[in-house]
Amino acid sequence: MKSILTGLIGILAVFSCSTREVYDLKITNANVLNVRSGTVEKNRTVLIQNGIIKEISGKKDYRSKETINASGKLVTPGFIDTHIHPTDIFGDYEKAPEYLQEDKLPMMRKALSDQYVPYGTTTVMTMGQPEKWIKPLLKWQNQPDHGSVEFYLCGGALISKDNRTPYIAHTEVTSPEMAGKKIVEYHNLGIKNIKLYYRLKEPEFSAVTKAADSLNMKMFGHIGDFNPEYLNINQTLKLGLTNYEHLATIPNSIITSDEDWALLDKQFKDHFGDLNSEAKVIEFFLEQFRFISEHKTAEMQAFIKEMKDKNVTFSTTLHRIYEQIEPTFFTDRKDTALTQKQLDRSKENFAIMMKYVKEINDKGILLRLGSDMPNGGKVNLSELIILAKHGFRISDIFKIASYNGAKTIGIEKETGSVEKGKKADMIIWHQDPFENYSNFTSKITVIKGGRKYVE
Repeated sequence: MKSILTGLIGILAVFSCSTREVYDLKITNANVLNVRSGTVEKNRTVLIQNGIIKEISGKKDYRSKETINASGKLVTPGFIDTHIHPTDIFGDYEKAPEYLQEDKLPMMRKALSDQYVPYGTTTVMTMGQPEKWIKPLLKWQNQPDHGSVEFYLCGGALISKDNRTPYIAHTEVTSPEMAGKKIVEYHNLGIKNIKLYYRLKEPEFSAVTKAADSLNMKMFGHIGDFNPEYLNINQTLKLGLTNYEHLATIPNSIITSDEDWALLDKQFKDHFGDLNSEAKVIEFFLEQFRFISEHKTAEMQAFIKEMKDKNVTFSTTLHRIYEQIEPTFFTDRKDTALTQKQLDRSKENFAIMMKYVKEINDKGILLRLGSDMPNGGKVNLSELIILAKHGFRISDIFKIASYNGAKTIGIEKETGSVEKGKKADMIIWHQDPFENYSNFTSKITVIKGGRKYVE
């Protein structure tokens, strides 16, 4: 009788093993970051099937085709860059091709992915590209590939007609009627996001926001310029726009009077000379934050409160400013013409800006990554280091880099965190950024679509 029972138990054990699910990938001994709570769940097993996280468990006895032993390393979601331009990869404004040739699209997709995925950025969203590129690029959005960066498309960056030549990635809408029709056209193509550039004026601006709102499309705006003929953030908030590009544009909604502009212009000229180059423009943006700190603190606090009340989001785009005055882990300082006094003042101005950026984040205004330049994957890592250098908690930095972008785009149920049922886009950190923020540039293993990414 005993031998019969032993045999039956053996048969049941074999049968149980043979019927258990065999996962595509099992990551064991992982310390998994919950980006929403900021906590780390230790010694977890992550089970992946068909590119989706099927389970996160404390057990290890699962069957899988492949196993990665994380050996106690930190596992986080892949990064989400909410502001890229394909023209940065496929040619600048002067050299970009008029059309994207069908037979070159696979090669171009790999070129784009290799700018981002090896550095942990697994999802990107465009913020404008030539109109003739839209239909070819839509194929990447509509046909995800585990070996490629996840791709979301905005239409062209919309502007009103003025006396300047449009950039290659801008789309002119010359009347409210044309503006509304363009939004409907994008919607019918399957585009869910649109970009409003600061050169979009009334009445086209209102026509765009009305049409987009009626179709439940997400709107993103690069708003604010030194010219009062263009709308500022305060004005566009009243028209329903809440997603904004580039933290450096904030002062243009605080400094609004002719008297203030005259004082600021003199202040800048006294310290930096004429505003006559791209480098000077960036330094002027920074000088604006000093002006606010010295003259407009009440207005700034009121503005921060309004942004909080309206659930505003902002892309970061900090590296582009920082590298003008400081070296980064992969670039030298750009503006070498500054005197030591000017350089010191610019660094002080950057610190003032970051003081406000941290206050904005601490008060619950949602920040998200936005590289807006070539080498976007490296730029994103640089941005994380910049945030850490200026007092941001590492847990907040990871949230800015992942979940916040997903929530803004409206894909937080699919990606942006390491959770059951979400896409298996993850980073395994060989050295922990929680221990030292310099580890943001340490060796990583990237899991894209449930598989190791290969350059």
